[in-house]
Amino acid sequence: MIVLDLEWNRGYDRNPLNEILQIGAVRVERPGGPVLSAFNAYIKPAVHKKFDRGASALPELRASKESPLDFPAAMEAFRAWCGEEAEFASWGGGDLDILAESCTYWGVEPLTSQAFYDFQRAFSHRLGVGQQLALWRAAEYCRVPDIFSFHNALHDALYTAIVGGWLRPEDLAPEVQNPCACAPELPAFSALPFPPQPRRRIGPFATPQQVLDARPARKPPCPLCGEAGLVIRWHFVHPRRGAPPTQYFSPFFCPEHGWFLCRLTLAQGQDGLWRGRRSVPAVTPELEREYAAALTGGAHVCRSSRGKRRRSKH
Repeated sequence: MIVLDLEWNRGYDRNPLNEILQIGAVRVERPGGPVLSAFNAYIKPAVHKKFDRGASALPELRASKESPLDFPAAMEAFRAWCGEEAEFASWGGGDLDILAESCTYWGVEPLTSQAFYDFQRAFSHRLGVGQQLALWRAAEYCRVPDIFSFHNALHDALYTAIVGGWLRPEDLAPEVQNPCACAPELPAFSALPFPPQPRRRIGPFATPQQVLDARPARKPPCPLCGEAGLVIRWHFVHPRRGAPPTQYFSPFFCPEHGWFLCRLTLAQGQDGLWRGRRSVPAVTPELEREYAAALTGGAHVCRSSRGKRRRSKH
């Protein structure tokens, strides 16, 4: 399997081409498996005179500007490196289309793919969420060491391949890869018994959103080994009479012990500030009903302080 990533420039002129500036890829035997080889090519821009906002912020833009390779030469080298490989994957579903678009523009032979996997969609299915997560957020969730910078095609391909180790065969099934697929099944919570967990105080903060986004709130520990999990979004039941919700729920995952449920209770003090209490309770039938009700209510997507931003696919 080839896991690839592209960096490109949309430009500001009338030419609609997404001009590729870098092709990065790694070869693996299976998602999350050892990296067998890697490919990296910076491509000298030749179509657009200006760079869009995303391209201008690329840390390796200078390497592309100074590269001796044009797209046809880079694509020829990439095709030779791929060999007879017919399975491809990327974070998001647009990379292969953009690659094919450039091949058509430059009149070169496109890649032949028998199977393509969108790891971003598969990872959302794995977590049981509908939101398409940024690559850096998925890497943070999987506790992948932040060794390499993001926004570099080779680095992002490597991160994508590593995150792929969390995927199951059912996450890569055709019905999941299809955008019209049904909603994923909810995670099965761990049946392992654990002692009562202490409640963690969060805050005070000026707004409820700041409590929900606070790092202590988003990092509940596994009740068996203490390994920090990660909350990506909170679910809540809309209260009556327009009052702000006070009970929030989110599942989180421990690689060794499975899924657990985190509960966050918010309250506003007399000083006007908001405080929270985070807990990891034992999952009872009553708690499951409360969580199921929250899933049909609203959701708050957490905002991390890391603040990495890029195009929608990442």
